[in-house]
This record gives sequence, C-alpha cells and structure tokens, in this order.
Amino acid sequence: MRKDVPLNDPEFGRLFPCQCLLAEQEAKRPDRLARYSNLGSLTNVTFAALDEQFNTGKEPEGATLFLATAVAVAKKYAADPQGWLVIMGPPGTGKTRLAAAIANERMRQGDPVLFISAADLLDHLRATYAPNSDIAYDELFEQVRSASLLILDDVGYESPTPWALEKLNQILGHRYNNRLSTIVTTDGPLEKLDDRLSARLGDPGISQIVALARKPGHSAHGTERLDIVLPRLSFETFDPDGMDLKGPLRDNLHEAHNLAKGYAKNPEGWLVLIGGSGCGKTHLAMAIANERRKRGDDVLFVLVPDFLDFLRSNLSREKEAGPAYEIFDRVKRAGLLILDDFMEASSSPWVQEKMDLLLNYRSLNELRTVITSRMVPDEMDERIRSRINDPRLSNVFEIRVGDYRTGREKPPQTSHQSTRQKPRGRASQ
Repeated sequence: MRKDVPLNDPEFGRLFPCQCLLAEQEAKRPDRLARYSNLGSLTNVTFAALDEQFNTGKEPEGATLFLATAVAVAKKYAADPQGWLVIMGPPGTGKTRLAAAIANERMRQGDPVLFISAADLLDHLRATYAPNSDIAYDELFEQVRSASLLILDDVGYESPTPWALEKLNQILGHRYNNRLSTIVTTDGPLEKLDDRLSARLGDPGISQIVALARKPGHSAHGTERLDIVLPRLSFETFDPDGMDLKGPLRDNLHEAHNLAKGYAKNPEGWLVLIGGSGCGKTHLAMAIANERRKRGDDVLFVLVPDFLDFLRSNLSREKEAGPAYEIFDRVKRAGLLILDDFMEASSSPWVQEKMDLLLNYRSLNELRTVITSRMVPDEMDERIRSRINDPRLSNVFEIRVGDYRTGREKPPQTSHQSTRQKPRGRASQ
C-alpha cells in the first residue's frame, strides 16, 4: 500500500506493508528467531523448567554443585546481556542447558540469538569450501562473528588444529575488540585452552566466569556444607544499637556495619573483618553474601574449617583431576568468595599449600573476597599476611566488641589496630 501524501513528500510513491501483513510477520517472528538460533531441541529449555528442577529436588546427570548460583547469574545476564559470560564445568553438569535458557529468554523478548557448538561451527566453515555449498564462507563467518548474541558451546572439544584455533581466535578476537555479547561454555579450566582464547575468556574487564562441579561420591563431610546460605542474617537483622554498647565500642560496631553495607553495595577488592567470637563478623559477612545474591552475583560462602576438612578428605585421594579438584577450582574462581572463620590451615604443608594457591590466585586476579577471622594478620602465615595487609587490595577492620552471647564481657585485646584502607583493586566479575 502507498500513503496518501503530497507530491513533494519524501514518502510519496513508496510502498509500505499493511497492518494485516505486519501482524502476520510479527506472528511468524518467534519461528524465524527459533530457526536462526540453531537451538533445535533446546528451544524448550527455560529458567522456569530449571527452577522446577530445583523445587522437586531433581539434579541433572552428574550431581551438579553450585547450579542454583549459576542460574541466578544466568538470569541476570539474560535480563541485560552485556559483556561475556563464561560457563565452566565438566560434562553433565548443566552448562549447555543454562546457556540455552538464556538464549530462549532473549528470544522470548524478541532478540536474535545464534547458538552453535564450536565443533559444529568449524565443520560448517570447512564445508563452505566445497563447490556445491549453499552458503559462502565469508557469509557464514561474518554471520557468526557479528551476531548480536553468540553462544559458543563446548569450546575445547573441537580438533585443536592450527586452522581451528585460528578461526576461533578470529571470531572471538573480533567480538572481544567490539565488546559484542558472547556466551562460551567449556569444560575448563581456562589454562588448558589456547593462550589467546584463555586470555580473552579470563579478562575480568569483559568476562564473568561461573563454574559448575560434580559432587564427589566419597566426601566424608558433605559438599553441600561448602556453600552456606542463611537468609535470616541480613543487614536489617543486625542491630548495632541492641547490644547495650556505649562510646567507642558502640561507634566501632556502627562503623563495621556501615563498612559491610558499603562493600555489599559496591564490592571491590578484599574486605577482612577481624574480631573475637560472637562480635558479629559472620553475620555481616553473610549479609553481604545475601545482598549480592539478590543482585544475581556469583557468590560462595565457605566455612574455612569445613573447607579444610574437605581438602584433607578428598583432594589427597585424587590425582590432579576429578570432582574434588573441580570443586577446589570452583571456589578459587568464585565471583565473590567469603571465607568465614579463617584460621591457620594446620601444620600440614600440603593443606597450607592449597590455601596459599587459593589466596594467591584471588590476589593476583584481584577477585572480590571477604575474610572473617579471630586471628589478627600479624599472627598469620607470612605469605597470607602480606596479601591481607596490601592496602592496594585489602581493607582490614577490627571489630572490638565482646561476645554478645556471653553478656558483653571485656572486649578482646589484640595487637592489631582497625584500619580503613580504600581498596584500589578492581572487582573482576
């Protein structure tokens, strides 16, 4: 149809679709998006289906740990797909379904998504060299590297030939330089991938990493204890005025409360809360965790004594691979890790080495970390003390009140003074 406009109007004589045609095209849009997405049977995977899985207690094959946290991160990304999301985990832990749920949510909102495995992509690119190919190489290559949202599944499964690595690096390099929304799933760890791939996927300036793991079948302590959730411990239920404190002690507890709330609002670098038993440091740390979980962040709350028991009981039984090492890697890479009741690992050099590896990795990568401890930094191992006292990364605060469970007795005396250091490390995930 044409609009009835004067001869000098720029739209004079132009053809426009009628309302019935527009309505017909809109009705067919979901089908077009589904065909373009390449999801196939995964078009039925939704966040609602994943939520139902948790509510009924059904776990995917592989008995996945941390999937509930990963779903929260994925929902946040699906609502606003900015930057890159890297989903790591061994086969059967749900990373492909998680990526598919994001794709289906974006298509439900009317946005195009391209979903393809790395191996299939490379096979399709090779096939375009054939004389009878239905699509030219340049056309397919450009479609993939410029898709508004690309989901590249199972990176690392493809044949690691120089040609294959070059093609993947060209595609991801273009998307990296142009900050195009991208989701990558991989078995991980990133260190086992090509150096150029791992550097881009692990860049905290663009990429958020969430990792899944299998439950080890021989855990003596139960891995469910490694990620603790206590919703009742919030900033609203922490009352610094309800402890009959006066003067400097009251001010000290108020300062701790405000410091923790500020960190929860804008988590950056490390926050270290020092204090005796019952002073409120665990409550404040859990309040930070709960606040960031509400915002869809990747958060792990780990009770350090239980974690050390887990390391002793599991890692020593395995070689440098297996479910326990997957869980250790998951803790190491958490977007926000909270280590509650931090203590000297033990006299075991092996366990001390593992804890040092954990903290060294998070320090070098400036990953957001909260530590609570009854020990002052001066009493800790020299390597740990140097990281915790680094003013470029860490903010150390001592809570000086006594144990509210025993009636506000004399506050603990320590050699360490409260410090308020503005951490300059970046929040990387």
